[in-house]
Amino acid sequence: MPGKRGWGWWWAQLPLCLLLSLSGPWVPSSLGKPKGHPHMNSIRIDGDITLGGLFPVHGRGSEGKACGELKKEKGIHRLEAMLFALDRINNDPDLLPNITLGARILDTCSRDTHALEQSLTFVQALIEKDGTEVRCGSGGPPIITKPERVVGVIGASGSSVSIMVANILRLFKIPQISYASTAPDLSDNSRYDFFSRVVPSDTYQAQAMVDIVRALKWNYVSTLASEGSYGESGVEAFMQKSREDGCVWAEGGEWPRCPWIQHHGQRQHRPRGSPGWLGSPRMANPWMLLGASSVKCWSLPLSFVINL
Repeated sequence: MPGKRGWGWWWAQLPLCLLLSLSGPWVPSSLGKPKGHPHMNSIRIDGDITLGGLFPVHGRGSEGKACGELKKEKGIHRLEAMLFALDRINNDPDLLPNITLGARILDTCSRDTHALEQSLTFVQALIEKDGTEVRCGSGGPPIITKPERVVGVIGASGSSVSIMVANILRLFKIPQISYASTAPDLSDNSRYDFFSRVVPSDTYQAQAMVDIVRALKWNYVSTLASEGSYGESGVEAFMQKSREDGCVWAEGGEWPRCPWIQHHGQRQHRPRGSPGWLGSPRMANPWMLLGASSVKCWSLPLSFVINL
């Protein structure tokens, strides 16, 4: 009922409300490949104000393909959350009276270069001519599907994707709010002045890890991070804070973005008993430890393994 909304409802509206302030089930009005837009995996909802959306509905493709398998939790669930928020706002007569929010939602396929290509849709209305001077052979005006103007973008998920997209959106002064990107680089307002996020930076995560190391009185650690700005920046922040606290950083490792665990499980980088890695009688190094998992594809956040 109006006036009795819980914190969960307001939290779901936060990215949309922030975008509006800055810019002054899967059932869209148009789904598929609209005229003039070569995007097969997209959602288009008509409205007075159009918001962009970037979600990793698919994972990274292989063998030359841009997109891979569907990502339910990090992709479809988040997309549905945006659609749900739009539906709630549009059906609330008091929140935005006489204004309907629309959307143009695209699939990043968990790849920064693919997301950049898709994001050109958001700036298309600002760089294309309206075609009023063009006439058909009969003398009549041409039938042109004008691209909708996007006033703000919600996304993306991965930090590397958000960084790539932010570089083009800032040129057109389009606000961008991420729901999951945590790289410390994105806190640089001189480079990403139109970027905001509703999640904390990895700097706090690195400090929390250092606090754990200090609380357990460990002083010799190694790091293992996922490839990309998220893991690499997180490791750098952890190393800096650990040095300030007198913790000895032994060795660092980088985990490919989306490897087959079974393949890397056969790699032998360190002998058994060497300091810095978690060891056991049957597992000589963290590659074997991770290789024992049944999970085929991981995108690891900043991690660390302690020598016990």
